[in-house]
Amino acid sequence: MRHYEMMVILDAGIETHSEEIAKVEEVIKNLGGNVTKTDQLGKKTLAYPINKKTEGFYTVFYFDLDAAQTFELRRILGLRQNIYRQLMLVQDD
Repeated sequence: MRHYEMMVILDAGIETHSEEIAKVEEVIKNLGGNVTKTDQLGKKTLAYPINKKTEGFYTVFYFDLDAAQTFELRRILGLRQNIYRQLMLVQDD
């Protein structure tokens, strides 16, 4: 298992961001991972419009996951309608 950090930009227009964050955490757990920390950075102005939207809700997830499952995680999150972008980085040990 490797340690990862992933920033996700959610649609700022949805009513409850906590439900979408819980769904992302559930996906990580279903893939055999363990979420260690979740930071909600809040609503911020985007550098450029995404889907004609100018604001996004930023959230950072810290988790452990098998390296082979990262492709599946990216695929599943890419299909979610309320997720604009995600960026996953490997944390140094």
